[in-house]
Amino acid sequence: MGATPSIDEADLHALVDNEISGEERLRVEDHLAGCPEDAALVEGWRRQNAALRAAFEPVAQERPPLSLRNAAQRNAAAGAPPIESGAIHWGRPSSSTRSLRRLEGLQAGRRAGALASTIGALLAGAVIAGAAVFVLTRPGLPPQAAAEPSYVERADRAYHTYAFDPRPVEFDAAQKEELLNALRSRLGFARAPDLSSLDLKLLGARVTPGLRGPAGVLIYERGDLSARVALYYEKADSIGFPRDAPRVDQALTAIEWRAAGYDFVLIGPLGAETMQRAAERAAADMLTPAPAR
Repeated sequence: MGATPSIDEADLHALVDNEISGEERLRVEDHLAGCPEDAALVEGWRRQNAALRAAFEPVAQERPPLSLRNAAQRNAAAGAPPIESGAIHWGRPSSSTRSLRRLEGLQAGRRAGALASTIGALLAGAVIAGAAVFVLTRPGLPPQAAAEPSYVERADRAYHTYAFDPRPVEFDAAQKEELLNALRSRLGFARAPDLSSLDLKLLGARVTPGLRGPAGVLIYERGDLSARVALYYEKADSIGFPRDAPRVDQALTAIEWRAAGYDFVLIGPLGAETMQRAAERAAADMLTPAPAR
């Protein structure tokens, strides 16, 4: 009685691809029951096949364009392609001649399926790319609309840029007249609210780039030196409205308001109630007419 043929990788591929039946299928399944390593390998292939089908089967069912169908017919009429050289098969080595013949047959069938899948993937990619171009260029959407940061985001950026510097200001509060003149000449508006009743001392100010022109940043520091607060302002857009006390992140509170054609944002690490009182005080000072000079 001849020896029972061993199970090789071609048998495992045939099982996964449903290309065996009857006694041979039972023989391979019996082998997998006693070989956890091969069983895991087969299960991995099945999962890969399922993922590929889910990704490409819808587009693979689409009818290829006439030019590709004609090319496929010409290739078929020309006969079998030459044997490929230099191919690498990632799998377990096998010296069985029978395995080699079966693998060659499987690879030939898979090349045809791969061509259809590739065509489908290219078509799907073209559709997606076309949709992306439409979204980015559809009429009525200003090019900068999606990318423009809000006033609060710009204030947050200015706060993180300057508030933690050892010297965060260009114009010191000790030279208040020079500070106000600089803000007035660069921004067209100059106020330095007094927040000392809330234990916030003015350190000074600086001018920083805004979205469409310069912006002013006033830096205040708590009496115990534990925190700094910034009052950011720049000319407001003619459209849109400020948001109501948005939270920038877990550490900072930002309160925004609009007056006299400018957008103001008070931002800092103090509690919401303290920041609200400081914002109300700053807003009142900003709207107080400047003394006659």
